[in-house]
Amino acid sequence: MKLVTCQKCSVDRVRLKCSPRPGKMLICDFHGNTNKLPVEIYRDVVDATIWVFSKEASIRVVRGCWILYEKPTFEGQKYVLEEGQRMLTDILNLHREKAQEKITIGSIRHIMKDCSIPEIEICSQNSTGHFPICIQAGIANLDELEVENPIISVKAGAWLAYSDTDYKGEKTILEENQSPCKLSTTDVKSLRPLKMGGLKVQMPTNTMMIIYERPHFGGWCKKLYENTDCIPILFENADTFQGIGSICVIGGIWVAYDKERYKGRQYLLEEGEYEHWQSWGGISSVLLSVRFLQADFMESEVTLFETDEENAKVLDVINQEIPDLECAGFGLVTRSVNVKSGVWVAYQQKYFCGEQYILEKGRYKCFLDWGGTSETIMSIRPIKLEPLGDHQPIHWIKAFDNIHFQGSYIDFTTEAANFTSFMPLSFKVLRGCWLLYYQGKTAVEQCVLEEDLYPDLASCGCSATKVQSLKPVDHVFAEPLISLFTLENCEGKELHLQEATNSILNKDFHFLTQSIWVKSGIWIAYEGCNFLGKQFLLESSKISNWTQFSGWKTIGSLRPIKQPAVYFKIKNRSQEKYLTVAGTLMDGRTLSVCLFPQNGKNTQIWHYSRGLIKSKINDACLDVIGGRDIPGAKVALWAEHGKPRQKWTLNKDGTITSYLSDQLVLDIKGGDYYDRNHIIVNQLNISECTQKWDFEIL
Repeated sequence: MKLVTCQKCSVDRVRLKCSPRPGKMLICDFHGNTNKLPVEIYRDVVDATIWVFSKEASIRVVRGCWILYEKPTFEGQKYVLEEGQRMLTDILNLHREKAQEKITIGSIRHIMKDCSIPEIEICSQNSTGHFPICIQAGIANLDELEVENPIISVKAGAWLAYSDTDYKGEKTILEENQSPCKLSTTDVKSLRPLKMGGLKVQMPTNTMMIIYERPHFGGWCKKLYENTDCIPILFENADTFQGIGSICVIGGIWVAYDKERYKGRQYLLEEGEYEHWQSWGGISSVLLSVRFLQADFMESEVTLFETDEENAKVLDVINQEIPDLECAGFGLVTRSVNVKSGVWVAYQQKYFCGEQYILEKGRYKCFLDWGGTSETIMSIRPIKLEPLGDHQPIHWIKAFDNIHFQGSYIDFTTEAANFTSFMPLSFKVLRGCWLLYYQGKTAVEQCVLEEDLYPDLASCGCSATKVQSLKPVDHVFAEPLISLFTLENCEGKELHLQEATNSILNKDFHFLTQSIWVKSGIWIAYEGCNFLGKQFLLESSKISNWTQFSGWKTIGSLRPIKQPAVYFKIKNRSQEKYLTVAGTLMDGRTLSVCLFPQNGKNTQIWHYSRGLIKSKINDACLDVIGGRDIPGAKVALWAEHGKPRQKWTLNKDGTITSYLSDQLVLDIKGGDYYDRNHIIVNQLNISECTQKWDFEIL
């Protein structure tokens, strides 16, 4: 298949304004100490020999592309790193069993710093009558170009040249600003560009940035934890404020503006370092207001409207990037936008270039609403949650001893009590859900803290001034279902609920709850209507006498707990291998699901949403093909349609049950044929180890 994008004219880069982005790389070495912090790298390291790693170390590139060098000062053998995770021994081509106990890296260089269009120019050194060929995408077989004695020039980006077709064999890196090189078709058979991934955030609720007076993090500095509508007033003499020299975003994803009160040009700031104003794509060092973004970064959906007419052309986009809206069949004019979920960034130019417009949940009636100067939007993409990686706490809360996240703080990852010397007054729930216990008027009460920001105890729902203890809530991957009864022992009239109800006592229900059966999921009960008053966490169980259990006369309102935004890997206990997407991503019909050793790629990363187990690689779902509720039915990956054959419950005993039947669970096919590692549904057998899975939260 020919995978070449060729044209005689080069891309007009003069008019394209690329948005720079920060890099981030982690070197993790937990050998002998799982609590050891990873080495975080945000910029070039001229001499990395001060770090010594074991052969169990791994490298995770969060953002950008990087080069490892054998020696300091960027010399010696090169090793290219793209976004993803790999073992250090695999990168350096070392046999793990024979590798030395101590491994060093010479130096590290960050090479991909924006999403500009990669381009190379190929021409023949023998012919003067032919135009050069410009390529912006990978070419699996260089011979298809039929260019004799080619000379290649990298116009933009960085490229990998391979000694074999289909991107195999020995690799050579080709970079921009290098002198043109002659290629022998016997030495180079295929070429592909290195690319940056999409917009991402790892810790959306750990909102913190540091602004500096001078470039490269010099001069005065100030820490910002909350939205700031006027940066100059943070200083004693606002008139002396001259701008911001550099920025370090510790956590969260932020928007900076060159005017006060969140107006003017918009600059998206991802987690990382910005050494000078050019690093965030500014026209000067003047930034006068900043705010952080909060949303569901797992599921993103937006609708673009070309006009206000009823039969106007619309474009629905779900969890994907559109680098060229015109090529997607929409056009150059966007009259209005409806963001249904997530946060999106729209761009004035193609390929995510030009002015940026941050679009949050809600309706934008015209370009003035999103801060634009015209109706032109030419590309758009969502901000996505990025996994933290292995060996990270699955529960994490940051408690501050003053309101609004001021004062000193302590990170808790397990249950905590006896707050005497340290009294928490505000919280950032970074991972998972937590229970906060406090002394009420007559008994110990509880509040449920979901992944969010709580600037004071009142925002937690806590009516006291002193916290007694904090306790993490176990992750539950199941759709919520609860039944309320008018009599004790789960008898009498029954009310089924699958979603939030703001008043169980209103004229439509007027339901006096006497007993409860939590069938699946986790729920929060409120004594008052509209989710107000005392709270109680309800986990899967039967409560035969609600008043005796809780001390309340009845329930005022009820809602399921918000599913924590987490990615996970699914490991089979019998083979110590992981559930993996296999096949060609370009053709969804060829995608199968099988077991494979850990590979550090998105093909092994999943998340749970509304009963669906969705792949991070393409957002498709585990699906029982044909919807047959019989043992042996094949499980593959398919686009979401929400039917029962795509829905699953992840049970505490390690089984994964299909909605088709509570007796059908995920299993390995087995046998001696090529598909022995493929996934099927099978009859539940509690003694069968192949039906047991571990969910490794990232």
